[in-house]
Amino acid sequence: MLDQRRQNTPGADSPTDALREWGRTLLAPETYDEVTHDDLPNDVEADFIPLRSEDGSEEIDRRDIDPFQYDSLQAQEAFDRAVEAAAAGDENEAIHQFIRASKIAETAREWHLAAVACQRVGDFLIDPRPPYDVDRAFRMYRRAVRAYEQCGLFGEARELAYRQMCLKMKKAGELKLPLSQRVEMAFHWAVAGFGLRPHRVMLVAMLVVFVYALVYWTTGGVIHAGDGRRPDFWTALYFSGITFTTIGYGDYLPTPGLRLVALTEGFLGAFMVGFFVVVTASRLQKS
Repeated sequence: MLDQRRQNTPGADSPTDALREWGRTLLAPETYDEVTHDDLPNDVEADFIPLRSEDGSEEIDRRDIDPFQYDSLQAQEAFDRAVEAAAAGDENEAIHQFIRASKIAETAREWHLAAVACQRVGDFLIDPRPPYDVDRAFRMYRRAVRAYEQCGLFGEARELAYRQMCLKMKKAGELKLPLSQRVEMAFHWAVAGFGLRPHRVMLVAMLVVFVYALVYWTTGGVIHAGDGRRPDFWTALYFSGITFTTIGYGDYLPTPGLRLVALTEGFLGAFMVGFFVVVTASRLQKS
């Protein structure tokens, strides 16, 4: 089995450095090139082979197996050999058997077995030690995502897809991705978790409303439409919320100096509301 490796955040020399390091730790995605197969089940079983006894000791009589079930049985046997090789530390043999198991499982439409086997191969190939092959690891992860979807395990498919995108963002330099694509990926991760985290859109929206409220309150950029009085913070927060949602009751107005600022908030609000609908619909489509 591969060893898990985590890098500790180096200590900071000043409060400013400490705050900067804390911000990077808070915003940076998790390290997904660590081995994850401890989270994967070792007792995955093919769906189309005869049921075992409760204690698992009863051997399968091949004479009782339908001829079309032999692929399922061979996939199961290859997967079991791969698990044993991984436990013994023989990574090359484990990779070979997992690839064999995934190929036979896909032919036999044993999608769960194929998904776990492909994911295991990706975990081995993404480790910095040989055999290291990041491109092939991505391909195996993508096959695993499709296999999870084929057997209806959409939650597992989403989590693996999210892990794969985070890994791609982390390895952007090695993959020689253009700067524009890196910026786009970082934005998509921060705002919506690559379209897989709808709640993140809501959190970002609330943060935007709060930040604009602070701007309106500290600058005195909002006045009452009737008597021109300046609002307190909670009224500024109320104005920021109705501006963000483009409701605009008209009881409070931005001062001439902050009209452009209010306009940008309205634009962001319209964009993020639509973005939230799209992300949520995509999430619910495969739930």
